Amino acid sequence: MTLSTPLQEIKAASSGMPPPLLLKRGADQEAAPTPGQAAASALLTQALQQAWPSLLKDDEALLALAHLGRSHRIRQRGILLRDGVCNTQGSLWLLVRGKLSMGRRDTKNVWRQGRALQGGQWIDLASAWPQAPFPETALALTPVLAHEFPAHDVLELCASHPVLLKLLLNSVGSAACEATAARQAMSTQDFPVRLAQWLLEEQKLQGSGECLNLGLLKRDLAAQLGVTPETLSRTLRQFQQQCLIEMHHRELRILAPARMAALS
Repeated sequence: MTLSTPLQEIKAASSGMPPPLLLKRGADQEAAPTPGQAAASALLTQALQQAWPSLLKDDEALLALAHLGRSHRIRQRGILLRDGVCNTQGSLWLLVRGKLSMGRRDTKNVWRQGRALQGGQWIDLASAWPQAPFPETALALTPVLAHEFPAHDVLELCASHPVLLKLLLNSVGSAACEATAARQAMSTQDFPVRLAQWLLEEQKLQGSGECLNLGLLKRDLAAQLGVTPETLSRTLRQFQQQCLIEMHHRELRILAPARMAALS
């Protein structure tokens, strides 16, 4: 009897066939993974491919990385990570499924969102290395499946799979550049330009054609974009008057993507 590989388990899960029996290195047999475990493994692999598309070309590195760490399930409105708490475990965090609101509460205990994440996006790649405090709280907007990778183990894996080191450095560097660009935009760009950029990017992330669900109260979205709720409402009304968008409650449809892109 042969050992099953993670790739066999994933193929078995997608085909509906039971995966081969697993064997320990000794004589004792280990039960095959449950359908739920196989499905979670497939979801993790898919999320890694979304976060790092280059892994589509390197099954060996992908499956080796998917073997590391452990998954966490968080109920809706639950907290996955809390700002100010040190990342003493030195872990890298990936959102596998669900939606997270990244932010913190202000002095009046009002939630202020900084960004929103969906499955297939890295939650935190930076705090693990200096074991620094998490810069943001990760609040689950929906039931969430997240995966925790020990940074030390990932670094060791990079020795045999250099592509992982390149992807890791690219992601950390890109996140730093985006944070710098966002800070500069806050002080140099007019708000309609920033809002147009945000709407187009959100549409791209949601992959829902010309219609997107804002999923946030206006005060939370305004806080994320660095303006007052009144400024946000006024700018959205201007976009409606210009026939750029139409809105119904939190559903927003971009009527003229090309004109919206020209604004940004």
